[in-house]
Amino acid sequence: MQQDLQQLKLLSIFFYVWGGLACLGAVIGAISCVVAGGAMMSSSDDQSQAAGPFIVGVGVFVLVAGLIYGILAIMAGGKFKKHLGGYAFCLVISIITCISSFPIGTALGIFAIIVLMRASVKELFKGQALPGTTPAAVIPPVS
Repeated sequence: MQQDLQQLKLLSIFFYVWGGLACLGAVIGAISCVVAGGAMMSSSDDQSQAAGPFIVGVGVFVLVAGLIYGILAIMAGGKFKKHLGGYAFCLVISIITCISSFPIGTALGIFAIIVLMRASVKELFKGQALPGTTPAAVIPPVS
C-alpha cells in the first residue's frame, strides 16, 4: 500500500536525523568529559587528579559508542529508504532505539517496530511488490 511506502520514507528521514543527532550528542558529551577530566587532572587535589583519567576514559567511551550507534541509525535510515534487504538490521536498530533513548527514541522505535511488523512491509523488504504496483526491477528505463 501507499501508506507503507510513505511510512517507510518517514522512518528513513527520522532515522537519518536521529543518527545525526546521536553523533552530535556523542561528540558534545565526549568533549565535556574530556574537558572535565583535564580540569580534574590539573587540579592540586590528589583525588581529583586520580579521577581525571577515568573521566577522560568515559568521554572516549561515550564518543565511540555514540558514533557507532549514530552511524548504525543512519545506515538503518538508508535501508528504510530502499526497503530491499536489511529487515532484521532495521528491526534490531529500532529495538535499540526504543530501549536506549527515552522519550523521543522510544516513540521512534515503537513506530518503526509497528511498521516493520506488517506483512506487506516484510514483503517489501523481501523485494516483492505491493498489490497494484510494479516491482522496481521491472520498470523499463525512460528514454
